[in-house]
Amino acid sequence: MSDTLGATTKSNTEERKEKYYSFQIKGWTSFDPMGQTLAKIAENIEQGEGFLTLVETVKTEDNLSGIGDEDVRECFTNIVAAKRLVKIAHELPKNLRDQLRSALKAEEEEVTPKKPGASVATLGANGEATSRTKQWP
Repeated sequence: MSDTLGATTKSNTEERKEKYYSFQIKGWTSFDPMGQTLAKIAENIEQGEGFLTLVETVKTEDNLSGIGDEDVRECFTNIVAAKRLVKIAHELPKNLRDQLRSALKAEEEEVTPKKPGASVATLGANGEATSRTKQWP
């Protein structure tokens, strides 16, 4: 039982070590970046089709509870839980491991996988922030 408590304390401590950064990137491109993944935009910029003019950290939080955007906080919570699950997968009961494998296999077999959306604020033509949903790359 003390091993379990020690592992739980260690996991909670590791989570508290995480820092979360809200940042803003500004730049210019010779292509329309709307509707493209961040990876594709970065690739095009690397190929000389654009320039970053500013990368600014707007806010820093020491834990998940400090993140004001509920969607972002939930995504990070899921990522932390998944990382924890990966670390202890071998300790899970066999039936739960089998369910997890089955769920992952089903996800891989989907023809058009659905990725969770995250709320992204963009600047409109008038410079005001507008919100839209952006698929994870």
